Amino acid sequence: MSHHPVVIHVDTDYIRAIHGVSDLFTRPAITVKACYGVPSSSKNETSVVDLNGDTPMSEAPAASSDPARSEWLVGEQLDKALAANADQIEVRWPFVSEGETQDWEGREFVLIHVYSLLNIKPSNNTHPLLLVPPSNPSALPLSDQELYCQMAFENLNAPIFSLLPSPLAALYAQNAVTGAVLHVGRKTSEVAIVTDSIVRWECSTSVDIGEADCEEYLEKLLLNDKNLTTELASVSGVSSWEPGQREKLVREIREFIFAECTGDDIEVPVAKGATKAVVVAAVPEAEDDAFDVAKKLTADAVPQPAAAASHKSKKAQAAAAAAAASKASAAADAAAAAIANDFIAVTIPSLPEKEIAVGPVRHRLAEPLLLGKTPGGDTVWEAVGRAVESSSLTIFERLPIWDGIAVVGDIARFKSFPIALASYLAPFLLSSTDLPSDSQADKVRLLSIPEYIANFKGATSDLAPFLGASMVAKVAFNDTAGKHYVNKVDYNLRGPAAIYGVWQEA
Repeated sequence: MSHHPVVIHVDTDYIRAIHGVSDLFTRPAITVKACYGVPSSSKNETSVVDLNGDTPMSEAPAASSDPARSEWLVGEQLDKALAANADQIEVRWPFVSEGETQDWEGREFVLIHVYSLLNIKPSNNTHPLLLVPPSNPSALPLSDQELYCQMAFENLNAPIFSLLPSPLAALYAQNAVTGAVLHVGRKTSEVAIVTDSIVRWECSTSVDIGEADCEEYLEKLLLNDKNLTTELASVSGVSSWEPGQREKLVREIREFIFAECTGDDIEVPVAKGATKAVVVAAVPEAEDDAFDVAKKLTADAVPQPAAAASHKSKKAQAAAAAAAASKASAAADAAAAAIANDFIAVTIPSLPEKEIAVGPVRHRLAEPLLLGKTPGGDTVWEAVGRAVESSSLTIFERLPIWDGIAVVGDIARFKSFPIALASYLAPFLLSSTDLPSDSQADKVRLLSIPEYIANFKGATSDLAPFLGASMVAKVAFNDTAGKHYVNKVDYNLRGPAAIYGVWQEA
């Protein structure tokens, strides 16, 4: 039983899952959006208040305010319904908490769908479950742990259940037990502090900035890009725009950039005046002189994933190649030419046979996170600083944290974003590495998934929580003492509160 667990990493936007953990950790078997849809028409019909006063709203059954659960849509059904008539579907994100309101029924509905994609029926489920839930927000309170435990045993019928906080899973996957984990969600971003495998929730911080703000910001930049407007008019063959026509094309370009252009196509600028002493990106540790047979066999046993394809135009790639091959005297001119020709080729559904050139404006997509939604507004790097400088931490605890900065969430797919983030952390560091200090760090170190994990070679840290969960599942469910999970006997004796002991001892 313990060799075929179900591992589910739930983010606010996506759910990644796999059935079974092998010696060679593999990437998620399925990745689905963490949302479901409710037909708006049905909702309107069932939520009408009786004007005669026969059924006051306070006495109406809860089911009357929502369509029947059989009408809810998820996965491919939801995608098809949205493509056919998006105005009639209300999309709900149950793992995104709004204030004290939490959609636990929606969470159960989406997780049951994940089980169906894994070909597991809750009615005869015999597979242990390790769940990594999203922080709620910046915390995982005991009440939520109880409800997840109750859902696992009573709704998913799991025989064994274990819960792992997302910040801890992210650090484990990146070979660390102490650090700061920045999670960039859809609408909010949270920073969690971990010291010696203990999540210090009291130090957590949250800011109301997320990837949705980046998408909105980039769309505005693209709309104001005169070169792009000229390009769109040319490729679409129009002399004057109809209402909403250009906006639709720009929206599709923005969607393409966030979905496809996550490698070298996007180069998020570092902070002004940043030096290499500030940005210390994670690099593979120096290899020992001795030949590591196990690592070599592990790497050779699995085909390496293909590198992310570049969408830069042939003209831009030629200019970049010229810059690299030029002599010292002509290097500056060649580099300037490469910048002038910094375009990527984008294809969109409305113009499938056309290539649209998008210029350097695309590199600014992360400005809401790093510069704030408004001038002087809060930023994610300031949130990291506040979390690390929390009064709950001692000086000796803070220094190792700066040596383990991790970025998770969908924005982490942009490889240049963590490096840019690290450059903005300079105000919290010593101004010079030559100044000795026992109380202030002089550099930050970005964490990354080790290269020797073959199936994750080259993977960005958005997959780190899932990988960390797979690692823990392999160990936790083979623990005969049962300190890292709850089984049905424990649940029957102590109820949902049985998860407390696992949480404290894990």
